[in-house]
Formats: sequence, C-alpha cells, structure tokens
Amino acid sequence: MLHQKDKHFAAKGCSIRDTFSIKNFDVYGSIQHIEIHSRYTENNWHLKTASKQTIANAGFESHFKNYSLGLDVSTLPMVMPKASFHRDDSLFTAKTRFAFGTVNLGTISWVPTKQTELISTIPVDWESHFVYSELSAGSKIKNHYINLSLNHIRTLPRNPDKEYYLRDSASVLVLNGEYGYAFSNSRLDAGYTYIGADMTVYGIYHEETSRKRFMYLPIEASVHMGYARWQWENLWTHLELMHISGKVFSNQERFYETLALNRALPGSVLKGLSFSFLQRTFRADAELDASAIVSGASYYWKKGKRYIFKPSVELDFFGASGEVNIQKEIETVILTTHQITNEKTLRKVSGIGSILSLGIELQKEGPVSVSLQYGISQIIPFYVDYKDYLADSDGDSNSKPSGGIIGSIVNPNDQVAKDKSGSLERSASALLFRNGFATHLGIAVKF
Repeated sequence: MLHQKDKHFAAKGCSIRDTFSIKNFDVYGSIQHIEIHSRYTENNWHLKTASKQTIANAGFESHFKNYSLGLDVSTLPMVMPKASFHRDDSLFTAKTRFAFGTVNLGTISWVPTKQTELISTIPVDWESHFVYSELSAGSKIKNHYINLSLNHIRTLPRNPDKEYYLRDSASVLVLNGEYGYAFSNSRLDAGYTYIGADMTVYGIYHEETSRKRFMYLPIEASVHMGYARWQWENLWTHLELMHISGKVFSNQERFYETLALNRALPGSVLKGLSFSFLQRTFRADAELDASAIVSGASYYWKKGKRYIFKPSVELDFFGASGEVNIQKEIETVILTTHQITNEKTLRKVSGIGSILSLGIELQKEGPVSVSLQYGISQIIPFYVDYKDYLADSDGDSNSKPSGGIIGSIVNPNDQVAKDKSGSLERSASALLFRNGFATHLGIAVKF
C-alpha cells in the first residue's frame, strides 16, 4: 500500500470460513493468516513493525423462540459468550457480548542505520490483555430501523517473561448509532460512531531480576465518524466523514521520560559506551488533528441464469488533511554535566484523489453453489502536499553543570533546521502500483 524511501507499509491476509445450520443450531469456524509490515526512517534510526499470526476461530449459536445463546472461542486466545433477546414482531431486540483474552499486536524494532557490534537492534514485543463488553438495542417499526450500541474495551498491564516488551493500560469507549429506512425499491442508511481512548504504553527492558522502563507514553485520543449510504437496485452511493484528534503528554518526573533508549541497553554495553555515548533522553508533547471525507458510487451488472457473471466498478473521491505538532525536550548527559534542548516540529499534509476499484464475480447456481470473486483497487492521487517545519532550539537550550565540572556543552547534533515542503517524491503516475494498490481473491461454496 505504501513504498517510499523513508516510509513503507504492506499487509496481506488469507482466510477460510465455514458455517452450517441444523434446525435452530448454527456452528461456524474460520482460520485466517495475517501479515503486516511497516517501516519509518528518521535521522539515524529505522522504526520497523511486524505482525504475523494465524488465528483459528470457532463458535456456535442456538436460537430459541425469543432469545439466542452462543459462544465464540479463538486461538488468540479469546473467549466470548453472547446472548440476544427479540420479540416475535422484531419491534425490539437486545444483544450483549462479553469477551476476555490476549492479542499479540506484533514486534516493534529500533534499528540504527549504521549498526555496530555493541548496538544493533532493539526488538520489542507488544502483547495486550483485554476485557471487552458490548450492549446493543434495536427496533424495527414498519420501514424504519434504529440500532444503538455501547462498547467498552479495557486492557490490563502484565509483565511477560521477555527481554523487551510493551505493556499497556487502556480504556476505550465506543458509542454507535444507526438508522435505516426502506423505500419501495431503494434503501437509505446513516450512522455515527464516537471512539474515546485513554491509554498509557510502557516500554520495559527485562534483565535477570531487574526491569527498566525506557518508554512512557500517555495518550488521549478521540474519533468521530459518520456515514450515509443509499442503495437503488444495482447502484450504491455513500458518503463518509471522519475526524481524529489526539494528544501525547510528557512527565517531568525522573524515570518518566517519553523515551530513554539508554535504559534499553544491557549493563555491559553501557560500560563500554560510558565515555563516548551521549546519554540522551526525550520528553515529548504532541497534538494530532486530522480530517477526511470520502464519497463515491459503485455499480454492478448481473448477466446469466445458471452461470452468473457479475462485473462491478466503484469510483470514490477523497480529501484529507492533518497536522501534528511535536515539542521535544532533549536532555544530553556527559559525566556530571547535562544540557537541555527544546525542539519544535510541525508537520502538515493534505491531499485529494480518487480510488478506483474493479471487480468480477462468477457464480454457478444449483444444489452446490460456487462463487469466485476477484478485485483490484488503486488509489489515484490528484494532489498531495507535505510540509515539515523544523524549528531550532530558539535560544531555549541551556547547559546545567553540576558537581565540580564547570562549563557548557555543545550538542554535536545541533544544526540550523530548515523547513521542508513539497508534494510526492515523484510524479503521481510513477507511484501507481507501488503505493495505494490492493487486490483480493475469494471463493465461496454453499450446499
């Protein structure tokens, strides 16, 4: 999906699902394999993420006159009991689900561009232990449909027996509302979703009996999403809006630095670097604000009877803009003297473009129905503008001697920062099929 010199993102997956029903009893299962890789390069470090896992799911649901009971299990591992209640006339329905388990979010690695024998790679595993609860209620009155849901996710910090790991403590609230109306030959749907998250991420280095915290990242974020969709025969139209805001807070107390990579190194390495390695720690305050709008339409044709041929085309247009404001406090320590430098960074990005999707489906009807699907999608950017404003210390740098050493320290990395602005690395046509390209293949059998 993204392939540039300093940025890379790719994802792929494969899944197999099966469901069968016996009277009022449903049994289902699935196996899916997911791989996600990304890379971001800045200054002298690569930040790489990788997630690769195979997940098996199984469950059942038993339907009675006015209620249903079910249970889902997963190899994450996860267990989810669920229940629903409904009237005979569907005037009112209610559902509840509860789940607890563990999810492996992948591995994050800090890799220096120039590796040495002492410092090569710092790989950190991220495993989250969660408790999930959901309550929803809906009503269908004539041609009107309304549904409201409340979801809450809470994660519990744990200390696994690993050398490097991330642990998190989070509370996420999700509110969702949906409305639908069925006309004689068309249907209108609209909805709104709010997500509020309060999260703290800790980076821990475990060496024998000691644990050192090298990252402390408190985050607050909120997401607002709304959509409207209209279906008329073979034509589908839609409009989606989204706004994201988030904050990262710094803490001035000792050992609560946003990032202190020197604490992620073994003692033997620190001894070898004690007179040459700059003991640098970072405290950061950051604010993110981004908005996006997507609108478009899709149309499919249906030809044939026993053998059905269904080509489809979808064209969407999007606009997006966002900015992130980062204020870093960099503390450099040499012997008994340390220097504090404040650095400000403002990055803005905006763009407009389209997403073209082409699909084809072949169906064979009969006692055993078979469906083969294939599709491709490509993001076509019309305009993308990226600006990176790097503010220097602005005279806010100071050296603080302590003990018997007097004098100031010059940060060797200090240099006049320049504003960088521009659009894409190359022309839009040169980026096609290397950025924003996706494809999928599927097969379904029903008997």
